[in-house]
Amino acid sequence: PPLVIFRFAVCGYPFCPALEQYAISAGLITSGICTLINVSKFKIPFSEKWFGRALYIGSGMLSVLGTSFTFLPIFESSINQMKAEGIDGEVAYGKMLGTAMACCVLSLAISILPIDRIKRIFPPLVTAVTVILIGVALTGTGMKYWGGGVVCAEMGWKTNIQVVNLEGLDPIPGPACGYYNGEPLYYGSPEYIGLGFAVLSFLVVIELFGSVFMKNCNVVLALMFGYMVAGLSEYNGAPYVNSQNLKDANAFNFLWTETFPIGFYGPAVFPMLIAYLVTTVETVGDLTGT
Repeated sequence: PPLVIFRFAVCGYPFCPALEQYAISAGLITSGICTLINVSKFKIPFSEKWFGRALYIGSGMLSVLGTSFTFLPIFESSINQMKAEGIDGEVAYGKMLGTAMACCVLSLAISILPIDRIKRIFPPLVTAVTVILIGVALTGTGMKYWGGGVVCAEMGWKTNIQVVNLEGLDPIPGPACGYYNGEPLYYGSPEYIGLGFAVLSFLVVIELFGSVFMKNCNVVLALMFGYMVAGLSEYNGAPYVNSQNLKDANAFNFLWTETFPIGFYGPAVFPMLIAYLVTTVETVGDLTGT
C-alpha cells in the first residue's frame, strides 16, 4: 500500500523513488514495532483506577500487525482529489495522516470496552463470516500474484494512463512485468508460474514433514525458499532478482527522516470511520481464531 499511494497518488509521474523507498521502510519499521508491542502486551498504568479493571496495550498473542489494503482506495482517491484542487501531494498526504489520527479514536474506543460487550457487538457469526470472506478474497488475490506480474501489470497500466499525454516520453511504459536482456515476461508466464509452484510445494512439504516451529513460520520459510530459487535462476541470461533498488536505498532509515505537515480532510472522515470499523471486526475475528 505505501508504494501504491506514493507512486500513483502523492507523486505521480515521474514518480519519487526516494519517497517511495522511505514509505516502504516506514511501513515495515512501524509494522515491526507495533508487532513487538502487540505480542508483549503491556499493562496500562492506573487503568484499574480509571476503568475499574486492568487494560493492556497489545493482545499478548503471536499475531503480526501490518499495513492494511482497506485504506488504500480511500487514500488514493482523497489525495488525488486534493491534488486536483491545487494542494501539493505531500501536503495532501499529511492531511490524510491527520484524518487517520482523528478517526482511529473509533477503534480505540471499541478496544477499551469489556470483552463480553465486544462479543455482543461483534458476535462470532459476524467475525467468522468476515474472516472467511477476507480469506476468500485473499485466495483470489494469491492466484493473481502467482502469475508473477499482476501488480506490475496494473502499475504499468496506471503509469501508461498518467503519462500517455506527456510529450517527449519514449517509449511509454508498457504492461510487461519484467525485462530480461530485452525479453519481456507478462502476467501468467510459465516461468512465473514455476516460481510460484516452488513456493507452494515447499509449503506443503513443511506441513507434512516439518517441526512445530517450522509449521508456525511456514509462510516465511516458503517465501524464502522461493526467493532462493529465483536468486539462483535466470531467464534469457538475466537473473530474476534485481538488487538495484537495495543498492540505491539508504543504508539506514527511520520514521523521522521524512516529515509531512499534519492536517485534516473532512470528506474522508466517513469512509475512514467505515474502514476502521471493518478492520476492527477483522481484528476481533483474527484474535478469536488465534
